[in-house]
Amino acid sequence: MHAVIAGTGGIGTAVARRLLRDDATVTTTYHRNKPDEFDSVQLDATSASEVERAFGEIGPFDTLVVTTGHRHDLDFFARQSPQLSEEIIRTELVGPMNLVRGALKVFGEYGRIVIIGSDSGKAGTLGDAASSAARAGLMGFVRSIARETARNDITINIISPGPTDTDLLAGMLEGEGLTAKVMGGTVRAIPKGRTATPEEIAEAVAYFVGPHSGFTTGQVLSVSGGLTM
Repeated sequence: MHAVIAGTGGIGTAVARRLLRDDATVTTTYHRNKPDEFDSVQLDATSASEVERAFGEIGPFDTLVVTTGHRHDLDFFARQSPQLSEEIIRTELVGPMNLVRGALKVFGEYGRIVIIGSDSGKAGTLGDAASSAARAGLMGFVRSIARETARNDITINIISPGPTDTDLLAGMLEGEGLTAKVMGGTVRAIPKGRTATPEEIAEAVAYFVGPHSGFTTGQVLSVSGGLTM
């Protein structure tokens, strides 16, 4: 397995480490902050030409894991600037679409794609309308690609984590604003009574990218501690 991990935040790093334990070759991509731990290539996923250039530099691979997302504070949609809404959608919908298109051009008859999404695409999130729209769009996109690739040994699936113990979540829980209130309420509502670890999300990814998962495609798996059961 040669896996390309797009994004090396808390979950992306955990996924890369987990796949390395399976003796995979791992290449990560980054937008601004280059990680020291892995072989990495810079790209801006919102640019199809950038993705094509970076994937050409990486060379043949058979596995893509997309963990990219847009960091922003929550706010009511009417107060959010149109520019920010469009930036969120470019990052969380157009970016993954570009990455998947690029991967499919590289894959032969075998390939595995996993996108880290969000259950906000199913349920919505107060103060995060643009991101919820992007995540919902990803679900339709993934199901369509699953139908297009089903005749080959290529699968594409989404994992939707619940609140996960990362620096991103810690930052969102700080302060007294809408972001902290919404995320604090979400964490308190988890039936398991705790947040996920990045390693628990990585284990779900490891199943979907394995050679024995070829009959599972077009699915959305919530790893949320029962939050969205």
